[in-house]
Amino acid sequence: MKKVLGLSLALLLLAAGCSNGNASEGEDGAVKIGALHPLSGGLANEGQEMRDAIRLAVEEVNAAGGIQSLDGAKVELIEADSEGIAEKGVSETQRLDREGVAGVVGAYTSGVTLPATQEAEKARIPFVVDIASADEVTERNFKYTFRLQPSSTAMAENFLDYIDFLNSELDEPIQTIALVHEDSVFGSSIAKIIKEQAPSKNLDVTTVLPHAASAADLSSTINKLKSSKPDAIIATTYLRDGTLLTEGLKEAGVTPKALIGVANGAFSNAKFITEETDLNQYVLDVNYSINTNSDLAKAAQDAYSEKFNKNLGPNGAYSYMATKVLIDAIERAGSTDREEIRKALAETKMEEHILPQGTIEFNEKGQNVNAQAVLNQIMDGESHIVYPEEYKSADFAVPAQ
Repeated sequence: MKKVLGLSLALLLLAAGCSNGNASEGEDGAVKIGALHPLSGGLANEGQEMRDAIRLAVEEVNAAGGIQSLDGAKVELIEADSEGIAEKGVSETQRLDREGVAGVVGAYTSGVTLPATQEAEKARIPFVVDIASADEVTERNFKYTFRLQPSSTAMAENFLDYIDFLNSELDEPIQTIALVHEDSVFGSSIAKIIKEQAPSKNLDVTTVLPHAASAADLSSTINKLKSSKPDAIIATTYLRDGTLLTEGLKEAGVTPKALIGVANGAFSNAKFITEETDLNQYVLDVNYSINTNSDLAKAAQDAYSEKFNKNLGPNGAYSYMATKVLIDAIERAGSTDREEIRKALAETKMEEHILPQGTIEFNEKGQNVNAQAVLNQIMDGESHIVYPEEYKSADFAVPAQ
């Protein structure tokens, strides 16, 4: 009778998607890792760019001999599509758990990343967050969540820090700003921090204009910007609504001293940068980026371009490095035991990478302590870092009025 009950309980746990907390081997002893991103839906362009970067990272590791501490075991990538929906992100994380992945990389939006990492914490799956800015991601005392990109607070504060540089370069200083943001936790949190801290830089926030990222029309926002005439428009959007915003500003003849993104999903997006050159000349973005002065970064960009016939943008760069960080931890752990991989992630000190920062290392909350946003500017279909000086790839250009 006890055997029957034990078997029944095991079957129930399996059906519910529960695991024993351990990773399982893939084909020919491969180590399985998961990638969770919006591969379909409104954010598919961004999600597919990130997935492709992860594929490249895995391919490079396997071509170099696999995981040496595990007798050259290959890495097998298990892809998951969140569709940009929180509930789907959770169910896909559960599926990755059942697949027996050693860790997960994801998930681009904060709205998906927050519940997905919560599910991963319950299942004791190491989760390396490539992109998701909400402060809460690493403020929940989780043990298994590690974030590569800077937080909302860090990027908002980086923007305010860079105001002094911008004002030293512009003919007239920025004194009034309008905040335009998509209305999820991503855009709202950044706008809130900027509004609260703007007075410290003698900035007057004249208006705050939230919108749904799925909005088909931003004419009301454009009209309010046209009438309020701020010195600078500060925008936090995704690709689609960011493109709508720049189109609307151009059509309405709105020409502020500067159009500045903060963690903007359009202004640092490879597709927007290369394909929307009639809209984006001299647009700025305070955002995570690629250290284009790095030989490793140049090699990754060339490999990505050759393999996928498109440019490696910042989103893809962080997914690429998040994958390398996870695989490095597996290598140092010498095991597919998730707890051992978690411990190895916590001890990460990666000095060779493609990001504009110092060593990649995580604090007790799982945040990459040296992560920072840089000031990027689009010029002639290319994005360049114009500040800070140590990562600069081009001089700042004053936008035409």
